[in-house]
Amino acid sequence: MRYALLLISLLVTMTAYADDTSSIDSIVNAYYEVVSGPEGFIYDADRDTNIHADGALITKVFPDGRFQRHDLSTEQAMISVPYDQAFFEYEVDRRIERYGNIAHVWSEFEMRTSPEAEPYSGGFNSISLYFTDNRWWISSWSTQYKDPSLNPSKAPAAEKLTDLNTEQFADVVKSIVQDTLQACEVQGGMQGRAKMNLAVVGEVNAKLVCAEE
Repeated sequence: MRYALLLISLLVTMTAYADDTSSIDSIVNAYYEVVSGPEGFIYDADRDTNIHADGALITKVFPDGRFQRHDLSTEQAMISVPYDQAFFEYEVDRRIERYGNIAHVWSEFEMRTSPEAEPYSGGFNSISLYFTDNRWWISSWSTQYKDPSLNPSKAPAAEKLTDLNTEQFADVVKSIVQDTLQACEVQGGMQGRAKMNLAVVGEVNAKLVCAEE
């Protein structure tokens, strides 16, 4: 009887989370959603377990040199519920490489205290997956956390030519022409004669030669 109840519970869980494993994008989305929530959030361990294969390995590399490698159950034991503080992990870039029934995802993420807050840390996830039994599974994932102290300052984005007005565009063109002419010289000569009134009559043959960098 107990075995039957466990089996029914498992089937209900798998059905409820079927959308999480229907595609690579879906399972990676679920990977982030399942751990993100406000203060008081209840982490859904069943949903997280459902997207991982049995024996899935987790590797974490921290900026201070710490290194962790363990299975999913060990990872789940370190998660305190309900959350005593908000934690949101947002993906900011994803690259998928797939061949047949295996796939790999490079995923950059940020960590925030709320969906609207500025990120306080982040890193890169290397996620390995495979497809079997009509669904995707995460076989392992590795995380390299960024060092917050090494985050580059946010420099203003470079202006596009299409964003410039007529005067600004003209200045850009003048600057390009001036820089180009500085590396050029006129080479050639003239054939002709000088009249008594000092006017010069003749033909000029010349060319503009520019140094290439």
